[in-house]
Amino acid sequence: MPSDLLLLLYGFITLLIQIAPWWLAGLLAGSLISVYLSDRIVSSVTVLRQGQFGLITLTGAALLGIASPLCLFGTIPLVAALGRKGVPQDILVAFMISSIMLNPNLLIFSFVLGVPLALARFTVSLAAGVLAGLLTRLFLSRQQLFRFDQFEPAQQKKKTLWRDFGKGLRITAPYLALGILLTALFDLYVPASLVGRLFGANKGLGILLAASLSIPTYVCGGGTVPLLSSWLEAGMSMGSAIAFMVAGPATKLTNLGAVKIVLGLRHFILYLSYCLFFAILAGFLADWIA
Repeated sequence: MPSDLLLLLYGFITLLIQIAPWWLAGLLAGSLISVYLSDRIVSSVTVLRQGQFGLITLTGAALLGIASPLCLFGTIPLVAALGRKGVPQDILVAFMISSIMLNPNLLIFSFVLGVPLALARFTVSLAAGVLAGLLTRLFLSRQQLFRFDQFEPAQQKKKTLWRDFGKGLRITAPYLALGILLTALFDLYVPASLVGRLFGANKGLGILLAASLSIPTYVCGGGTVPLLSSWLEAGMSMGSAIAFMVAGPATKLTNLGAVKIVLGLRHFILYLSYCLFFAILAGFLADWIA
């Protein structure tokens, strides 16, 4: 047992040294955007309108969603404020979906998984928002999707770079530590061949399993990066990783209540169905391309 504890401690410290620079860089980038560019992002979304370049505006909205450093509990009140300013629903959907999938902090942190997978995560998160916005425009344009009555504008404290950075540290550090600990335990006790069989050998089953597994296990994006890194080294396919990274943030248990409030039950079911279907589809496409 003492030897196991030493190996566990060694694994934890090794993973922390490998991951910490990317985590800190992501937090710093997110804080810089939050403090100095948030107002510009909001104003950019506000001026987007439907027109002959509709797909371009949806792409712009999705890009701005990814650029927003807010978590879902910050994104939904922001979407409510934008809706009150007359921003069309399809643009709000594109912004919200991509913002839920990815933010600057997590994008930079994802480079721990390798450049190809980080870029794939960006592309898939962008496509998820654009496609959701397009489907909203084509099939739901005459329906009222959002219910903003419970989201009144809140007075926010003036942000400073280091205050925002410190807040990010306090929020994400426990989840990162938990993720690294679970990864160290996984590396110590779970055979790599098992991961290869579950998530690599049978890619179709692996994608479905990864999407399903993300629902109860995805608590914080940063906390899952060490686990994904270890699983990929053990034989997880890129498609399974993509399915996990898409379904996880979309179905994170701490977020679903807020999404249901703002969408209502019927549209909430559509949201869940779309996100899970897109996660599986993106996973199959990623494995097919790879």
